[in-house]
Amino acid sequence: MENYLREIVQLSLGSTPEEMLKKALEICIELAGASGGSILGEEGPYLQFLFSDVSDLIGVRVPFDSIAGISVDRSMVVYTYAPKDQRRYAGVDKQIRYTTKYLLSIPIPSVHLAVGADRQVKNAGALQLLFDENIFPEINVEKEPKELKIDALRGNELYEKHLKNIFWILPIVAFGMEVIKLRQTSYQAIHELKNKLIAGLSWIDYLKEDIRQRAEDLLGDENISNDFELSESSIREGVELAKTYLHLTKIYAPNFEPVNVNDVLRETAASVKAFASELNAVDLEIALDLDSNMGLSKLDTGQLKMAFFNLCKNAVEVLVEHKVTAPIIRISSVSTAGRIEIVISDNGSGMPSEIADNLFVPFKTKKEGGTGLGLTITKKIIDVHGGTIKCETGKKGTRFTIII
Repeated sequence: MENYLREIVQLSLGSTPEEMLKKALEICIELAGASGGSILGEEGPYLQFLFSDVSDLIGVRVPFDSIAGISVDRSMVVYTYAPKDQRRYAGVDKQIRYTTKYLLSIPIPSVHLAVGADRQVKNAGALQLLFDENIFPEINVEKEPKELKIDALRGNELYEKHLKNIFWILPIVAFGMEVIKLRQTSYQAIHELKNKLIAGLSWIDYLKEDIRQRAEDLLGDENISNDFELSESSIREGVELAKTYLHLTKIYAPNFEPVNVNDVLRETAASVKAFASELNAVDLEIALDLDSNMGLSKLDTGQLKMAFFNLCKNAVEVLVEHKVTAPIIRISSVSTAGRIEIVISDNGSGMPSEIADNLFVPFKTKKEGGTGLGLTITKKIIDVHGGTIKCETGKKGTRFTIII
C-alpha cells in the first residue's frame, strides 16, 4: 500500500491531475479485485464521469437520483445488483454496450471541511467499482440494494482485505478533483479577464477619437498624452500576463510524442537568433554541441521549445543590456543511462543572489514590463516531463542544466 500511495503522490507532483486520478482509479480497481470502475464528480445539476476504465464513459452525465447521486448526497455506500435497481442509469450501459452486474458506489469526501450547524460532510463525488460476482455473499442484493454508512462496512472480512486501503486513497482522489476544478475555473476567469483588457484598449482608441473630433488640442497636452500612454501600457502588460498565465495552465495537458530533442534545440537556436536580430545583437553567437547518438524520447515539442527559448531569451537580453564583448550562448545535449542532459549557458556577468535565489518563484522579476512567470513556466514544463533543472551563476556567466 505504501508503494501505491508513493506512486500517486509522485504523480500529483510531477504530472497532471488527470494522470494522477487515472492511476488512483486503476489502483482502486486492482485493490478491490473489481472488473472496472469510474470516478464521478459534480457538474452543475448533474454528476459527470470524470474518469473511467471505459474511455467512452468519460464526460457522460447522470442525474442525482442515480446510484452515484445517493452516495454523494447522502454519504452512503451503495451496493447493488444493477439489473434490478431502478435507480441505475440504464443509458450508460446502453451507450457503451455493457451490462453492469454488481455495483459498489462509495462517496468521495470533499477536501473542504464540513460547515453549518449540522456539520454534514460534503462529498466531492463518487467512486464506483464493478464486479462480475457478488463480493458480499452474506448480502442478498439481488433481492434489494444495500445502503450502508461507512462505519457499517468496517470489520467485514472483504472490507479489511480489499476495501480498507481504498479509503486511504480517496482523500488523494478528492484533492485531484479539486485541483482540476480550480484549474478550469481560473482558466475561464483569466480568459475572460484577457478579453476585457483587450476590449479596454479598443475603448481607449474610441476615447481618443472622440477627443480628436471635439477638442483635438487636448491630445497635444503632455500630461494627457502621458496618461493615455501609461494606461495603454498597463493594459497591455495585463494582457501579456493573462496570456502567459493561460500558457501556464495548458502545461498540465502535454502532448507526448516520439521526438529527438536535438531537433527541438535546433529550432530553439533558430528562434533565438531571430530574437537577437530584433535587438540588433548581430554579433551574438549560438554554439550547438549536440549528441549525434541521441535517440527518440516521448516529449512535448512545443512545451520544451518554450522552456528552452525562455532560458535563451533571458540570456540574450542580459548579454545585450550589459554589452558583453563577443557574446555567446552555448547549447549542448548528451544522452546517457536513459536520461537526457541539456545545458544552456552564456558568458555574461552572472546574476545577483537576490535574483538567483528566486528564479522559479512566480512574479519575482526585476525586468521592466516582465510578467515574472517565464522561468516558472520553464520549471513546470520540466516538472511535467519528469525532469529537473538547476542554475549555476557567477562572474563568468550563467549555466542551466536540465535532465529529463
